[in-house]
Amino acid sequence: IVIGPFTPGYVADQSLAPVSVITRADIERSQAQSVQELLRGSAGVAVANNGGDGKISAVFLRGSNSGHVLVLVDGIKHGSATSGTTAFEHIPVDQIERIEVVRGPRSSLYGSEAIGGVIQIFTRKGGGKLTPSFSATGGSYDTGKVTAGLSGGGDHAWFNVNASGASTEGFNSCDGIGAPVFRGCFTTEPDDDGYRSASGNVRGGYRFNNGAEIDAHWLRAEGKNFFDGFFNESESVQQVIGGSARFSPAKIWTVTLLGGRSNDDLDSFNNGAFLSQFDTERDSISLQNDFTLAPRHVITLGADYQEDRIDVITFAPVPVTSRDNKALFAQYQAGLGKHDFEFSGRGDDNEQFGTHATGSAAWGYNITGGLRAI
Repeated sequence: IVIGPFTPGYVADQSLAPVSVITRADIERSQAQSVQELLRGSAGVAVANNGGDGKISAVFLRGSNSGHVLVLVDGIKHGSATSGTTAFEHIPVDQIERIEVVRGPRSSLYGSEAIGGVIQIFTRKGGGKLTPSFSATGGSYDTGKVTAGLSGGGDHAWFNVNASGASTEGFNSCDGIGAPVFRGCFTTEPDDDGYRSASGNVRGGYRFNNGAEIDAHWLRAEGKNFFDGFFNESESVQQVIGGSARFSPAKIWTVTLLGGRSNDDLDSFNNGAFLSQFDTERDSISLQNDFTLAPRHVITLGADYQEDRIDVITFAPVPVTSRDNKALFAQYQAGLGKHDFEFSGRGDDNEQFGTHATGSAAWGYNITGGLRAI
């Protein structure tokens, strides 16, 4: 479980943060066709959708704003620097190994986006013997999806290659009225609002005999969306590419280096005529040091850097098109008998918003084997 960016030796039941884990087995058993469907059943999570597959969806943790949920894909921050949210509707559920949902404020570790909590999505990893996979799905509204993949790697290595394509004619997602009444979506478009997408994922890594690990991953999803309103078509690209390295210079010391780039691109149209463009590019790198001083005593020290850039074509000028953020963070996790403690702090220097500090503290008491107060 990722309580800090990486916290060795801790699992969900030991964490003082409320955590839900959705495994690959859970995904297949639920037959969910989107990330929103998966998250909707999690405690403390609310989902709002604007009309079916591919339509704008917002996720809220514990009643916080949708922009107060940090989303990580294989540890890389993902989302739009303009809207402040993540396009969950375009993330392909077929490429996901598991999802971890940490509810409650985690900004003292992750920064300002994590006010409501953190959702980390892990793509399919592979490993073991060579295994092909294939699935086909069909349904109402002329909906169809095909997914194929290959995974393997043996005992020390892992790789996974996966691709999928989906299409649906959809339904009329907004029954509006145009001028002069202007009701609903402020237009009269009694047509089906379909969605088409194509996605792929490549991931591979290796674990050396000394325990060191390296991992690289790439996820890309392209979508074509139809809806109602002044903007009634869009083309989107969601992409995350990154890598990580993890090793132990000493028995009590684990170092994790992680970096990558995420893209959130959106072009909007009206009946095929181009109207606007919002393209976000986010580079991030994080260095984390975990020191296990004794059982149930872990100190984490780290630093991260993030740079956001946007390329915008719209009706009004955008005054700020880039910013960077530098941060230091620390955490101490301790266990004494039936008591567990957690203290963390973070300092951010943001090029646009200035310097700020964040801190948090938590305490837990194990009343019985299956009951704990936090």
